[in-house]
Amino acid sequence: MVAAAILLALAACGSSEQKAAKAAARYDVYYAKRDYYSARVEIGKAIAAQDDMPGYWAKLARAQLGLGNYLEAYDAYARVIELDPKDEEAIQALAELSYSGGSFKDAERFADQILDAQPRSLRMLLVKGSVHAARRELSEARAVADRMLTIDPANEGGAILLARLVNLDGERTQAISILEKSIAKDGESTPKLLALLDLYLADDDLRRSARTYARLFALMPGNVDLRLDYVRMLYEQGRPDRALEMLARLTRRYPGDTQLHQRIVDIWTEAGSAAVDVDRVRRFVNLQGDPQMKVALGHLLLDQKRHAEAAAMLRPFIDPLAKGAAITATNVEADVLYAGALSGLGRTAEALALIDRILAFDAGNPRALHMRVRISIAAGDLGRGLRDAQILVRDNPAMAEGRIELAEIYVRRNEKVLADDAYAGAMNELKDDPTMLAAYVAHLLRTGRDSTALDIARRFTTENPRSREGWRERARLCIRLSD
Repeated sequence: MVAAAILLALAACGSSEQKAAKAAARYDVYYAKRDYYSARVEIGKAIAAQDDMPGYWAKLARAQLGLGNYLEAYDAYARVIELDPKDEEAIQALAELSYSGGSFKDAERFADQILDAQPRSLRMLLVKGSVHAARRELSEARAVADRMLTIDPANEGGAILLARLVNLDGERTQAISILEKSIAKDGESTPKLLALLDLYLADDDLRRSARTYARLFALMPGNVDLRLDYVRMLYEQGRPDRALEMLARLTRRYPGDTQLHQRIVDIWTEAGSAAVDVDRVRRFVNLQGDPQMKVALGHLLLDQKRHAEAAAMLRPFIDPLAKGAAITATNVEADVLYAGALSGLGRTAEALALIDRILAFDAGNPRALHMRVRISIAAGDLGRGLRDAQILVRDNPAMAEGRIELAEIYVRRNEKVLADDAYAGAMNELKDDPTMLAAYVAHLLRTGRDSTALDIARRFTTENPRSREGWRERARLCIRLSD
């Protein structure tokens, strides 16, 4: 009996190993095709059958990296280290992932493990230098960059690190020159061009930024993310015509792609009606015929207080309600916007009735509650608006619009201390929100506190140096105050 049990156990063990090996082989096929999702599924099966193989966990980590799941990749590589503390691939990956995640102490520790044995490891020297740069230890970082370029004068990581350090030292023109010379001497690469693009964008140099985007497009012809980033920049730079040209090319290339349409809608929402040429967008949307885009256009028209046009654009999405149909998750966004259009047209009772139906369907819907606050303010019912605004801020503390509405209700009620507290508290918690900054600055200017407004704008740009909206707000303020 004992012998039979041992044989059965051995057979089962062999079966698990075979299942794991077959799943790992299927992983290799999918991974080679860059089908990272299927690769992850297969290596998951291998690990379920045999979870003490560091090679399987490393494969899982690679699939997670391919999917952009960096935290999951970190966890998988950490498991590799548990099983094989000297695994070089895992240690190097953990160094890089720790740096990307802001865990500089761990990044340095992992990098030093490799550098102790391989002092000329350019990959780990880059991590080490980047950690020094992040800590503003510029002389130490410069020594690492110089060492990298001594080991390999054509090393792109060393060139990018050096340019970054020179820029941190306030010499952006020299930083640009370092990268352009490196590209001229050793050829273009995506990392170098992206680093160069960051510098041109920081300089608000539209012409050179556009040229750098074009060079990146040539290197990455199928990269939609990059092209949408370019569209965002064009809207930020006040070029909605060129932005729509790029969007037209994208939608022609990927017809009927609803995910792309949603991302375009998100860009329009971020840019706002002031930056988007709404009439051009209307023609574009009519050609596309996409419901998401039509609702987004309704939002833009509402922002511009073109209430009749917004209502006409949104009405086709509201018609089912006239027949007694229930509010659904599909039409709720259009319903909220349509209520706003009705309010703007003076049809307050209808607007509130529609919002009440939405909130009966989804009591916590922040957009609906925010719209009811706006309708209440427009109708002069500050008591109801205050109650809703307090609930909105309590349940959605990161929603700048709700914070602003609450503060403005206090302003209208002549409760100056509460208004100041609401604005200051919101700005303290939403330190990186340019919408909050603009509203708070406007409040301070209205109440005669010009120097405080300038201090707030200065602090915002110091803490958020890459915020274009923040710098624009500060520039407008400086011009207004002749500073």
